[in-house]
Amino acid sequence: MIGLKRGTVQLCEHEKEWEIEAQNTIDRLKEILGDVIKDIQHVGSTSILTMKAKPIIDIAVAVDEFDDILAYEKELKDAGFYYRPNAQASIRDQLLFACGNYYDGTGDLQTHFIHVVLTGSMDWINYINFRDYLNKTPSAAKAYEDLKVSLAQQVPVDSGREKYLKGKHDFIMYTLRKAWVNSYLGKTVTIKIDRPIGYIHQKKNYTLTYPINYGYIPGIIGGDGEELDVYLLGVDIPVSEFNGKIIGIVHRRNDIEDKLVMAPEGMSFTGEEIADAVRFQEQYYDSEIEILKE
Repeated sequence: MIGLKRGTVQLCEHEKEWEIEAQNTIDRLKEILGDVIKDIQHVGSTSILTMKAKPIIDIAVAVDEFDDILAYEKELKDAGFYYRPNAQASIRDQLLFACGNYYDGTGDLQTHFIHVVLTGSMDWINYINFRDYLNKTPSAAKAYEDLKVSLAQQVPVDSGREKYLKGKHDFIMYTLRKAWVNSYLGKTVTIKIDRPIGYIHQKKNYTLTYPINYGYIPGIIGGDGEELDVYLLGVDIPVSEFNGKIIGIVHRRNDIEDKLVMAPEGMSFTGEEIADAVRFQEQYYDSEIEILKE
């Protein structure tokens, strides 16, 4: 089954047909747009292999300039992709095209949404990270499915779409935060150290003395709106910069940010060793350690 009456909220078990239709849609768009497309992927709930979803196919398209794709508006419309300039007025820096006989006036079905974003933008990264994180984290996918089922049961079947979307917002934002830090697990990056070993940080109710180097990835924003923080293990002298591998994540349940854990290439630590190393600060939070599995 593909397509729903506009405004309808109905969840279906995952179907192989969705994957096939997504690939067919990608092929059709590539044929029309050619090199305008810099990347194109199946995203959204129908791309999560273990989860119930509304049977509407979401495709993300990355382009260098929005004008590049708008130049093909007629060709896209002729192929059944209708530009919806007002449909995502609240979403900056995206264009939306949609498919289904609702848009040509012959019926009431919506079947596809094509989300056009800029190459390398945070919107593109979020689409991909959200999909990949849920596909590799069954517990998160199940939690999202449970929420969607609960919301679908609370709203009118034929007019509850807006309430359904709003009900998912907090979960999506939380999951994007988790997906963002998770995307760095296993990567080699360079960090700047702003709190080296021995640094003393006077907090409101206590004083922190840093037994390890602590820094951030320049230009990469974390959940608190500041640059993403990193604990550096395995380096016993103060340093100002370091290139190493992200081997773990400190997930904070009672805070708006998570922390990465770095070590020199070839060096590993157990979850218990990481917990001991970061306890000087994490003792004040409800934290859980995730380690790289190789």
